Amino acid sequence: MHLEQLRYFLSVARHRNFTEAAREFYMTQPAITHQISALERELGVKLFLRTTRNVSLTRAGELFLEDAKRMLDLEERAMDRLKQAEQTDNLSLKIGYLNSPCRHFLPKLMREYRSRYPQVRVELVRGVAEDLQQGCEETAFDVAFSVLSDLRGMSQYHCRRLVADFYCLVCPPDHPCLDNTAIDYGRLATEPFVCLSREGGSYMYKQFREICRDMGFTPRVTAEYPAMEDVLFAVECGQALAILPYHIREYMHTDLVFLPLDGTSPVIEVGVAWRRQSDNPAVRWFIDLIHHYLVEQPDLF
Repeated sequence: MHLEQLRYFLSVARHRNFTEAAREFYMTQPAITHQISALERELGVKLFLRTTRNVSLTRAGELFLEDAKRMLDLEERAMDRLKQAEQTDNLSLKIGYLNSPCRHFLPKLMREYRSRYPQVRVELVRGVAEDLQQGCEETAFDVAFSVLSDLRGMSQYHCRRLVADFYCLVCPPDHPCLDNTAIDYGRLATEPFVCLSREGGSYMYKQFREICRDMGFTPRVTAEYPAMEDVLFAVECGQALAILPYHIREYMHTDLVFLPLDGTSPVIEVGVAWRRQSDNPAVRWFIDLIHHYLVEQPDLF
């Protein structure tokens, strides 16, 4: 059995006529009949019922029809992938991203992208918000994940919101503030805090200060750290409390308690930006994949 025989079989099944199928392939009717007979002998079943008036599929032919379509579709996809790989051998994609807000979705997104487009060389660049914003201004990235407010207004990039995360009070599981069902905001004014430094995350640093101001106190910050892991470690060690986005708990695997603040606290919005003027198909493939997840699996973000 070979692929040409499958094509002849599908043509006869479609036309219900050997002569019409022969015309489609610029062959003689006996040649088509010979090929179908050879296929039937190899399969050990009759695929068609032939009379002087018409041709119809047998039950075995009806079953084989779906398999034949799948086999030819698979062959077509395989050829398309090979052509695509040949035409796009030197494609690359440079992605800038914020570590903390992207950790819960970017790894899965990248694994799926690499499985679909293994020929694309991907460069992942972690940066703080200012570096990503400057990189976008210089069109250094094909795609960037960052704070939405930083990405909006970039004339060289399209932009789309992905997720909004709310802030939580983060504390050890045995901290006294857990004694009551509600957070005692007045008591927080006397508690020590740790936070990301301006260099580590200026947007979150600013929002942390705004949240405390809205709650009526100036935080007593005992240390600022360049990385989220350092902030959480200090809280785990009982050094202080922190106010951080809720999604962090999903990838840090910590026994710390994350207590949502009241509904008036700000949120941190994360978005994706991609270059407007780009003839790189790797960018389009990546954004199409994001759109797919936003429709089919929005919980990823």
